[in-house]
Amino acid sequence: MTFDAVVVGAGVAGCTLARLLAEKGQSLLLLEKRRHIAGQAYDEKDEHGVLVHRYGPHLFHTASRRIVEFLSRFTRWHPYEHRVLGSIDGCLVPLPFNFDSLEALFSPKEALHLEEKLAGAFGEGARISIWELLQTEDERLRELGGYIYEKVFYHYTAKQWGREPEELSPDVLSRVPVVAGRDGRYFTDPFQAMPDEGYTALFNKMICHPGISLERETSWKERLSFSQGQIFLDGKRYPGDVWFTAPLDELFDFCCGELPYRSLSFDFSHLPVDRFQPACTVNYPNKEEFTRITEFKHCTGQEVPGTTIAYEYPRPCSLAKGDIPYYPVPGEESARIYEKYSRLAESYKSLFPVGRLAEYKYYNMSQAMEAAFSAAEKY
Repeated sequence: MTFDAVVVGAGVAGCTLARLLAEKGQSLLLLEKRRHIAGQAYDEKDEHGVLVHRYGPHLFHTASRRIVEFLSRFTRWHPYEHRVLGSIDGCLVPLPFNFDSLEALFSPKEALHLEEKLAGAFGEGARISIWELLQTEDERLRELGGYIYEKVFYHYTAKQWGREPEELSPDVLSRVPVVAGRDGRYFTDPFQAMPDEGYTALFNKMICHPGISLERETSWKERLSFSQGQIFLDGKRYPGDVWFTAPLDELFDFCCGELPYRSLSFDFSHLPVDRFQPACTVNYPNKEEFTRITEFKHCTGQEVPGTTIAYEYPRPCSLAKGDIPYYPVPGEESARIYEKYSRLAESYKSLFPVGRLAEYKYYNMSQAMEAAFSAAEKY
């Protein structure tokens, strides 16, 4: 069979891109090395009937109307606004850190004083980066910034990324702000919901198109090869496009060095109780080896006996050793290495990197889909 294009990877970006290109009339070969589609968003019911996210919690949120309209063709929605608690000094407090967090950890008088200072300096309801607090001229707010940095950010970041926070790009610590108010939502996007049958069902429907031929448990290395600006499919020169959502350093056999990633491992447990914890996610930013516990029934809306939880442990990652990459590690050295691979990719005129791994960007699901939309529009 002749294919107009090959899409490598049936994750969030790959499935979205495949559907968009198929609707433009293209015939596509979609290659996925795992036994399942949906990438890290893959979910399934465990042996107790609880729908679990096998690669950690995925919470869909977006400000893009076109993304919502596109996905709504393949799923109905379960409304859900993600709220996270953090275990700080024996208390479970809202994250992002806000007025409710202050009142749980400080005396009433001190909490009120800090609330007034935050609202006066930044405005009621403002979402403030930890760097802004640490650099403010107000001594008490700087002290508060240091307290939050120590209790909420520093140890969690060191565990999550395996390096000191100052080694990372500043946007890492800007992702979870401090709120001068009581908005306890983790995300503020206007659309927040979960697919009512799960992500795997959503993406299965998305790629159900006569123009898409899916091959699971098939690495791109089994079908494609790249040499001196030429692409080969099954050993023959391939004139079509290749949309690549896997890591670029792996594509080029790590010739410029490995790009740093972080990986994760999970310890799943089923408990004979209706609820284990008061929120979907509870972060443990300090002494514990794990970073968070997720209880899936909170976000999926399932009503089944018992509950399943997952302890999450950050791990080093080496693609050369076969580890699963989760997070690109942002930093100056990472950017330099990626730029070398990007230039190599540009030497193949019909090779297009798309998505979190191929673009080496810390995309959420909506951003990965936007990258796929932008790539399809360029076609």
